[in-house]
Amino acid sequence: MLDRRLLVRISSTTALLLAALSPAHAQNVNQAYYDMCLQAADFPAPFGESDLKGNAKLPDYCKCFAPAFAARAEKAAKYMQANPGKAPPKTLEQTNAEELAMRNTCRKQTGLPAAVDPNGAATGQQPAGAKRK
Repeated sequence: MLDRRLLVRISSTTALLLAALSPAHAQNVNQAYYDMCLQAADFPAPFGESDLKGNAKLPDYCKCFAPAFAARAEKAAKYMQANPGKAPPKTLEQTNAEELAMRNTCRKQTGLPAAVDPNGAATGQQPAGAKRK
């Protein structure tokens, strides 16, 4: 099962890699996020976009997702470059809520159902079978 910390590490690593890229690589970065979005449909539920696996609208959703998340990662990478060793200003919970809101904006634009926070933190909803800690 995917560990939430692993997903955070992947996001952080991606942000650091983006910091090394020039603006000329923006298309490649968008493509990388697009591909990551498509792969997220294969993540085990309730993580990623598992509820969209096989959905014909997934590619359109990922076209919205990719530039939004690439821009966010670039902003985070610039912050880390400008503030080495300094923690980001947002908490993990705030970051997760922001990501969920971005995902749901794209889902709404493409006529897909809203994503549910796997921890129930941002929306108060929990996936089926989840238990409160």
